[in-house]
Amino acid sequence: MSEEKIGNVILDLTYYKGTDAYSDGEQVEDRLLDIVKSGQSIDERLASGNDWAELYHLSEIRKNILAWADIDKEASALEIGSGCGAVTGVLCEKCGSVTCVDLSKKRSTINAYRNKDHDNLRIMVGNFEDVRFSEKYDVITLIGVFEYSIYYISSDDPFVDMLKKCRSLLKEGGKLYIAIENKYGMKYFAGASEDHTGIPFDGIEGYHGVERVRTFSGYALTGMLKKAGFSCVEFRYPVPDYKLPLEIYSDDRLPSPGEITHRSPNFDRERMDSFDEVKVTDQVCADGLFPDFSNSFLITAHNGGQKPENGCLYAKFNTLRAPEYRVDTRIVLEDGRLYAVKSPSCLEAESHIDEIEKNAKCSADIYKTIKVPGVARKGRELFFDFVSGVPFDSDCIDYSSASVEDICSDLKTHLDKLLNDISDENRCGFKMTDEFGEMFAGVTIPEGIPAFRQSNADMIFSNFLKADDGLYCIDPEWFFTFPVPEDFLRYRVYRCIFETHTNIAWKIKTRQEFAVLMGIDEKLADAYDAMEDAFQKKVAGSGLSAEKLAGYMKPYRRLDEFKVEREILINRIETMDRDIREKDRIIGEQQAFIGKLKRAIKNPFFAAKWAIQKAGKKSSGK
Repeated sequence: MSEEKIGNVILDLTYYKGTDAYSDGEQVEDRLLDIVKSGQSIDERLASGNDWAELYHLSEIRKNILAWADIDKEASALEIGSGCGAVTGVLCEKCGSVTCVDLSKKRSTINAYRNKDHDNLRIMVGNFEDVRFSEKYDVITLIGVFEYSIYYISSDDPFVDMLKKCRSLLKEGGKLYIAIENKYGMKYFAGASEDHTGIPFDGIEGYHGVERVRTFSGYALTGMLKKAGFSCVEFRYPVPDYKLPLEIYSDDRLPSPGEITHRSPNFDRERMDSFDEVKVTDQVCADGLFPDFSNSFLITAHNGGQKPENGCLYAKFNTLRAPEYRVDTRIVLEDGRLYAVKSPSCLEAESHIDEIEKNAKCSADIYKTIKVPGVARKGRELFFDFVSGVPFDSDCIDYSSASVEDICSDLKTHLDKLLNDISDENRCGFKMTDEFGEMFAGVTIPEGIPAFRQSNADMIFSNFLKADDGLYCIDPEWFFTFPVPEDFLRYRVYRCIFETHTNIAWKIKTRQEFAVLMGIDEKLADAYDAMEDAFQKKVAGSGLSAEKLAGYMKPYRRLDEFKVEREILINRIETMDRDIREKDRIIGEQQAFIGKLKRAIKNPFFAAKWAIQKAGKKSSGK
């Protein structure tokens, strides 16, 4: 039988040769199949686990690589190397029809079970080179596949020939999406192992002895795409990388110094830390070199035509939240104007869009001089007027290098400026309310301390921009409509900074300690921490949160640790060498003695002479 059906999905076995040519291991893939067949919540399973294979193959974060893309709802898509279906679902949601090709029947079966409710999906099992296609497509994807072109294409130049074959299957005006590691990604210089070989510095040293996989620089990829006939190529830059992207930058919207605050995660294996990756990334961003050192590339290659006038310049995803709060943000160019667009990433989040629209109005009313961008509703999305400016703290606070004392002083000055702009009529003494108790169950705060009747709950500095015409609050997503202590809003900012900037966390043991240094009452710091925990729990839900994702991380080992270990090892080797030399000396003496003894037994004259020599040495004390 050349076809099987799983749910609504057709599994086409016409080109399957009976064996799976690629696998992460039978036990791993059997476990993945059991998970998707069971119907259990994958998000909740990932929230309680720490298995890299499950995270990589099953996480909703994987979909973000194409979630931003503006694809016609009637488009036809071809996904080459679809694997376990990490990206298949978002293609099914965006396109009229989706055809997948994969070498593995086991992986294709996992894909089919996971997307069985989609009625626009056909999965073809077999080698891409063997499949005979009867149509051309509007969209083709090579997500984590192009580096393995040698597996798919038998030729002297498999990478260019893979691109040529993809182009031959694209309609005029169609798009090829490629996601791949950057051979010269910052994380590889900082000590992360090469993704495919597991060997540090292997890619940037040229893959010695490795034949089946290759990653490339942006320059090399552009050259291959042009050689294959693609004249229009756009580069985007997923952060931290294309595997689990939470942000996607572009050449029209690159990160500024200070925007990337975490070193690259390592979920698959331990890595060393050869330098401060955040500091070096800041320098790279300042010098305009981020495209050269981005950890991954996301390329859109157009089959004919020029770069579109409209499109997405930047995207940020809130996948690590409860579904009802998963609202994504994009910066888009539309008819010559820039907008910051808020979109629900799932049906459950549509009501949160209503809340954000209401919060924008409330935020505009509570400030004396701080402005909120204009907003227009378009269906399920909110279009905020784009504000051109710099982050509120970008020119004053050096989180990477400054001392904790200087950081504390600058933070207080900046936060005072924001809080002092809240209208006087909105100030009050704190009073416990039912709404407070519902949000922060079990937390008790003394009544009468300075509070706000209603407040923007998210006063973090990245939500404020300095523009030519004043200061703007650009992201009024969260709003408290009941009294909360003024110092709780301060605490939220301090905790965010503590958790975001590793330079501070290295020097101070706890976030509460940092808050006390910032002037928060020591007796209340724990209460505010409990309030923030309750708020974060509400936003994160029971699924995979940022905190739980951190539990998947493997250890970092700083280079100086390796230096200390190297010195210890050298000392051990030197001690062992001395011990060996001493043992060799003793053995040599023993062997010489045995040799003389044997000779003495055979030769009485030598025995007498040897005895006289020994007696002489003994009398002389030697």
